[in-house]
Amino acid sequence: MRPINLLLLAFVCSIMMSTPALACDTTIILAQADNMTLDQAINKVKGEKKGKILDAKTRQINGQAVHEIKVLTSQGHVKKIQIQTE
Repeated sequence: MRPINLLLLAFVCSIMMSTPALACDTTIILAQADNMTLDQAINKVKGEKKGKILDAKTRQINGQAVHEIKVLTSQGHVKKIQIQTE
């Protein structure tokens, strides 16, 4: 590989590793709730966390519904919050 290409590759990799919004920082299991809908989970997160909701979805993990909500914090970090339903 030519030195300039290697230098460019190293530069791009260093930027990607230092940018906090490119990857999810933390997974927080916020609560376990009986029959909570995704909308209710989003409202719960909005009430308890400051930041912008980026994405919200419900996934099946080990046969259990889990609401996953990604929040962009005021510091520019992305937090993934999980709320397990029972």
